[in-house]
Amino acid sequence: LPFSHLFECLDVDNIILVWHCLVLERQVLLTSTQLSILTICAEILLSLLFPMRWSHAYIPVLPHFLIPILSAPMPFLCGINKANLADALYDLSPECVVVDLDKNLVTLGPDTEPLPPLPPYQESCLRTQLEENAGMIF
Repeated sequence: LPFSHLFECLDVDNIILVWHCLVLERQVLLTSTQLSILTICAEILLSLLFPMRWSHAYIPVLPHFLIPILSAPMPFLCGINKANLADALYDLSPECVVVDLDKNLVTLGPDTEPLPPLPPYQESCLRTQLEENAGMIF
């Protein structure tokens, strides 16, 4: 997978935040104007979960007619064209985490429960490894 695409869209802090949300099985919605970026970034985020596996709903590019699925009370990782985001906001759960890949912005929903903190040592090791291996692409 071309990991550089994810690091061009999100900085290390936001990548760790999205990874943390996925590990906690939260609802995550990726959005971008480029559909190819949605699929690539979704696949990379899932690969970062290794050795764990995502066993919930996964739709890297959600078609417009399936937007109502975003109101389902289950964890999901979906991607949506930014042009359809306004329509999707009506169906989004207030717990959904929205990741704007074009603006490097992660927005937690108003009812999203606070994320439990990562253990400090493991978080610093993870951050250091990501920054060293990503080569500060962002």
